[in-house]
Amino acid sequence: MSSTRSESGDSAVAAPLARIALALLALAAVGALLIAEHLKSRTALAGSAIWRPSTGVFDPQTSTASFSFTSPYADDVTVSIVSREAGKVVAVIARNYPIARYRRTEQFRWSGRTTTGALEPNGTYVAQVHFDRLARTTQVPQISFDLMRSAR
Repeated sequence: MSSTRSESGDSAVAAPLARIALALLALAAVGALLIAEHLKSRTALAGSAIWRPSTGVFDPQTSTASFSFTSPYADDVTVSIVSREAGKVVAVIARNYPIARYRRTEQFRWSGRTTTGALEPNGTYVAQVHFDRLARTTQVPQISFDLMRSAR
């Protein structure tokens, strides 16, 4: 009889432990899935897109900066230029621009001017792309321009 009590006592302890272990396993699986999705969406923008800069240094009085890219996502994007020194958007080149999956975009061009038309000072500028449906924005160091106005 004492072995029956021992077995029932063991099963009374084992059942709650099994439930706790199962709950922890489920929680770990959900956490791993969330982390994987976060990392996938974060690295996919800059890592899997193909960035094609066309110019590096330009004088806005004689030329424009231009670039295009290919994305693994079909989305509407907003393409901006950011001052590396100031860390702020100085010009919006395209807003709600539809891009197709794995299709090269048109050449985006920047004249060296702000959205309001003022000429930006000499400095380094990078492209920034906001993917609307993905709700993600990435600055693209591969698309970097040195604006150098000639003295006139």
